[in-house]
Amino acid sequence: MPTEEELTRLVKRELGADSGFEDAETVPFSGKQLVASTDMLSEGDDFPPGMPYDAIGWNAVAANLSDIAAAGAKPLGVLMAWGVPRVLPESGVQKIAKGMAACARAHHTRVLGGDMNESESIVLTGTAFGIARYPLRRTGARPGDLLAVTGRLGASAAGYLIYWSKREKKTQLEQKMLHRFNFPLARTKLMAELNSRGLVRAATDISDGLSTSVHNLCRESGTGALVEYVGIPMFEGFEEYCRKENRMPLELLNLSADYEILAAFQQESFLAARNIARRLGGELHEIGTVLKKDVLLEKEGRIAPLPRKGFAHFE
Repeated sequence: MPTEEELTRLVKRELGADSGFEDAETVPFSGKQLVASTDMLSEGDDFPPGMPYDAIGWNAVAANLSDIAAAGAKPLGVLMAWGVPRVLPESGVQKIAKGMAACARAHHTRVLGGDMNESESIVLTGTAFGIARYPLRRTGARPGDLLAVTGRLGASAAGYLIYWSKREKKTQLEQKMLHRFNFPLARTKLMAELNSRGLVRAATDISDGLSTSVHNLCRESGTGALVEYVGIPMFEGFEEYCRKENRMPLELLNLSADYEILAAFQQESFLAARNIARRLGGELHEIGTVLKKDVLLEKEGRIAPLPRKGFAHFE
């Protein structure tokens, strides 16, 4: 079976040169750009066993809004197509819908409507809309720019694995990481503000993994990057969890499930951007530098290629 990336290239070739497959695509609209994104989430890959129904609904909306955040756009609304199995109780449908509505409210937008169909398992496909004068893409990074992420990483990936472990008793740390996985926040407000001020060069959502996202941004920008391991912000207790589970932190960071944003900034713009993030109650952590070529990782004084690893379907 071809990989997800290979199938995407095949589809892009058949659709034509203008087709995108970035985080979001744009259409001119009343002097600005209408930003649209779609994301499909399914039981198993995205919704592990035991995940509460309201968290399923929340995640379906957050995943789509995170792509709007990557474009630096203000959210306008979300459409949601439902694939629902016959065995799903009515109360389950109700809780999923409540989770969707709660997530939309938390991001100052709403679920506009959608479609309902029968399927063998839960499948939720969203289409989110936003508006921006100059939407961000992955193509604007330049050598010398700083790379930064919008929050602490690792908790969502750990939460995903905790579900699959099926342990009944969970530590306080595990419960915190489960909550982070269940109810992530897309960085729509922060990214729209930074973009409106012209402070961001390029950006991408990192829900498929940190290294994959760095590679994607570099490929589209025609650059390389040096990521400094010591600069990667990790969720409090995440490294402790990795030691306990005999996992390497970078392995889980590449699994991701974090709805954070990787962005490139001109060096002279970064301080202003970080101050805005703090004023809005957010974070912005410098993790590396854009290079002319090669995607590298510096760890414990050694520099080596950063492998492209992350979540991918069909693998």
